Amino acid sequence: MNANQNMNLNRNQVRNGGGRTFKFKPLVSFLTVFSFLLLAFSGVILYLRPEGSLARWVGWKAIGLDKSGWETVHNTFCLVFIIVGFIHLILNLKAIVIYLTAGIDRTRKNLAELVVAALLIFILLVSAVWRIPPVSWLMEGRSHFKNNPAGLLVKPPATDFEKLPLRRALEQMGKTPERILRELEARGLRGLSLESSLEEIARCNSMSPQELYLLIRAY
Repeated sequence: MNANQNMNLNRNQVRNGGGRTFKFKPLVSFLTVFSFLLLAFSGVILYLRPEGSLARWVGWKAIGLDKSGWETVHNTFCLVFIIVGFIHLILNLKAIVIYLTAGIDRTRKNLAELVVAALLIFILLVSAVWRIPPVSWLMEGRSHFKNNPAGLLVKPPATDFEKLPLRRALEQMGKTPERILRELEARGLRGLSLESSLEEIARCNSMSPQELYLLIRAY
């Protein structure tokens, strides 16, 4: 093979990705890793978030996304992880069967690892079902973040108060709806309607329901 033929061969290899074909197995492995990382990261964020109604009340956000946004991210990559994980399981079924059977055949090569893994899973399952340590410690830590959100100045007067139409919220606060509506319009607030919820009006004006509530309470 002369020098010109070598150069043409090298060019063709570069053009065709070095002569390699696109492989499905590495794709599934990368998807599994990336979806796991995003699933784990969003799970940590949701673990640290306040309880649902309090998160909405204070306008809680993390890295630009609110509670609903992070739940969407978490659920999306949970589904992706399940799908690619199942495909990964099928592609590596032979190796997994060898690991399992090596623990129960005559050689019992992986028996200790198999027993320990099964025992750990059983302990965690029982702990989760009965809410006992160590899972109960995890949930107790969660309650600290759940009930004490940063930025909470005043607790909502009622559960899901931010979802009430403005008219009902004002009536519960002992305010005259029409007068408060005029006051808010005079301050330049947008999207005002007595039938819109506090949350909707607050979002329209880049504020939290808590801030809108405190503004109304001042009148």
